Amino acid sequence: MQIRNGQDFATGLLFIAIGLGAYWIAADYPMGTAMRPDTGVLPKALAWLLVGTGALLAGKALVIDGPRLTGWAWRPALMITFATVAFALLVDRIGLVLTMLVSMTLAALGTPETRWHEYALFAIFMVVLGVVVFIVGLGMPIPIFPRVSAWL
Repeated sequence: MQIRNGQDFATGLLFIAIGLGAYWIAADYPMGTAMRPDTGVLPKALAWLLVGTGALLAGKALVIDGPRLTGWAWRPALMITFATVAFALLVDRIGLVLTMLVSMTLAALGTPETRWHEYALFAIFMVVLGVVVFIVGLGMPIPIFPRVSAWL
């Protein structure tokens, strides 16, 4: 068995590792029933979909020729990681709007190709969409803006 597409194979293994890690984290979440699904359904389903996607991608890399694995782009990987961690740490403290702006800005700094005028329009659109979907539509108990008491 020869790896014919190094990039797809490495990406497939990464997807599998992340999916298994997510499933391990969600292992104790309750599943509920078909009529009343609980908090474990979505994370476990997404974890298995990620594992399956990784397996398909790695399998394809064994059959179809593609680019070899070369260097690793560290800047985008680090900035996306920082953006995700910043979102998790800030959303309860400074609210959804500011957290989304911080997180999206960190992600945008992951590439020198960011066109900041386009980013500003995109950020406004995503913040409005985030508030409409998560706060208005789903009624999630996330503060929209920071509470004044949080700053004191």
